[in-house]
Amino acid sequence: MARAIAPRPRIMTATTAAEAIRPAIAQNRRKVWLGRLTGPGLVLPATVVTVLFSLVPIGYLVLVSLTHKSDFFFGKRDYSFANYDLVLNRYWQNVVVTVRLGFLASVLNLVWGYPFAYILIRRVRYREVVRTFMAFPLFGPLYLAFGLYYILLPGGPLAGLLDFLHIKGTDLLYSEPMTLFGMALFTFPFMVMNVGASLSNVDPTLEEAAKTLGAKPWQVFTRVLFPLSRSGILAGFLMCFGWNIGVFIVPILLGGLAQQRVLSLVLQQKAMAQFDYGLAAAMGIVLMFIAFAVTWLSLKFSRGALGA
Repeated sequence: MARAIAPRPRIMTATTAAEAIRPAIAQNRRKVWLGRLTGPGLVLPATVVTVLFSLVPIGYLVLVSLTHKSDFFFGKRDYSFANYDLVLNRYWQNVVVTVRLGFLASVLNLVWGYPFAYILIRRVRYREVVRTFMAFPLFGPLYLAFGLYYILLPGGPLAGLLDFLHIKGTDLLYSEPMTLFGMALFTFPFMVMNVGASLSNVDPTLEEAAKTLGAKPWQVFTRVLFPLSRSGILAGFLMCFGWNIGVFIVPILLGGLAQQRVLSLVLQQKAMAQFDYGLAAAMGIVLMFIAFAVTWLSLKFSRGALGA
């Protein structure tokens, strides 16, 4: 009977071992390179868009702001800070009016928007329909301003009601309260959406637990809801403020002479009527700086409420 011969064990030399692990090494190298390229590859499109459509236009605007009137396009380019000196001296009151109206309108948005957002998140069943209707103000302040202007005119849709209340529609027009109302109405959805998104992440059981422990409604708001929704409040306020300081059609149609001194309206007149592109660009840079400064200060003193 033939006895089976066991195969001899294969002795692996250094050469055969290197050949065996070479595919694994190559595969690991490919994974490392792909991992290194994946991060920059995902960031690259956003970086290109930011540079081309944000940083380059801002740099171009800064260069225009350093020239006299339209010299950047049609004359000799002499760069100086004369335009900024004009903005900070002759047009300083316009800057103050712009910041004050933008701040007050944003405060109105917060006062109206927070309760509306809470009701929308906690009480309204068909909240998607309400959110759809809230998108209408986002079509532009021009439509809202013209609508309010038409409603308050003599013979308008509310003329009978205003006469019954012994209120003159022309007294409401061309006033600061109506200007603030128009600005707040345009930016109202921004506040509601940001606060609503923040409140949707707050567990309702926390409110119930606070009520069970004897907390009053205002204590539930100040100790539970407000701290947990601070990020949404800050984001909504910053967004509303940034839009409000750039709106100029609302002061034109609804504001008086004092409200029409906003810097955005002066900027539009300098650029489109007087062709003083250098001064208009300087005003735009100042408005941009104000928005960035308010955002930075808010993030600094709110201890990173937006996760920054």
